[in-house]
Amino acid sequence: MSDTIESKITDIRMAYSLMLHSKIAEARQKGDKSAEKAASSSLEKDDVQISDAGKSAQSASISVPNRVNDLNVDIRLADLYKKIYGPKEQPQPTPQAQVIEFFQQIEKEASITFTNLEPVNGLVVKNRHLAETDRYRFEFSDGSTLKITDKWSSKSTTIWGDPHIDTSDQDGTQNGDFKDLAASDKYTTFMLSDNTRITFTARDDGIIEEVNIFHGSQHLKGIGAGSQSWDEENGLFAHTVTNQAFTAMSLVPVGDTVYAGGDGNDWFDAAKNFIWGQTSGPVVTSRPSSTIEYTYSQRIIQQVSILKVNQQV
Repeated sequence: MSDTIESKITDIRMAYSLMLHSKIAEARQKGDKSAEKAASSSLEKDDVQISDAGKSAQSASISVPNRVNDLNVDIRLADLYKKIYGPKEQPQPTPQAQVIEFFQQIEKEASITFTNLEPVNGLVVKNRHLAETDRYRFEFSDGSTLKITDKWSSKSTTIWGDPHIDTSDQDGTQNGDFKDLAASDKYTTFMLSDNTRITFTARDDGIIEEVNIFHGSQHLKGIGAGSQSWDEENGLFAHTVTNQAFTAMSLVPVGDTVYAGGDGNDWFDAAKNFIWGQTSGPVVTSRPSSTIEYTYSQRIIQQVSILKVNQQV
């Protein structure tokens, strides 16, 4: 071991011993026997651990005057004690603040529709998507959605999905289901106020396979997306109305049956029990020359964000 390293070890040993002697003296002055005993024990243990080489180095360093100063060693006992016995410094948490942001957007939409009701003679097909009688309009929007509109009251009922019932004067888009009717799992008939019969071939948990409209002696067939005959070109309404309603009726069971009433899109069973709909307007019993429909809707979007922001001290 070099003289320099050996001398540094000796100086640290001396400083540590002096610190323990200082603790013993301080404990005696305060009358703290426990602290005095602990410091004495540490001093004895330290003396035992000093090797013969360390002891001789310590003796040599003590006998040499100004040895510590020659090595430029500056030891503060208080700092040394703090390093050995003092509590470890814990990192201080960064202060945080919560910022709450609230966002609300209101969208309003209103429209007025004026319709001049042109007379319609019998059952007429306009195109693959549209057919009508003088009172009712039938609209295929796609292979699984058909809307029945009472033109006299401007109220409508949409049959969509597997299949659901959506009445225009009720909130939401699912105001009933074919499952609500228990007599048949495949056929559901709507009897309209002008004696038109429209029968849906659709499982209670399926989509429209076929639609048959009967008006007097007239018959119009429509193909839905649930049919094996469905394709984009030949689906929906046929191009022509036939005069073979009575023959076609025998091939299409009535199944579950509901009857139109109320303000145009309320539906009842044969015993006049209410099934679907909501009476929100007067009962229309005569044909108007025109209709005015006012529609108002409001959409509210709300969003709350909670952010944590670090604050700098």
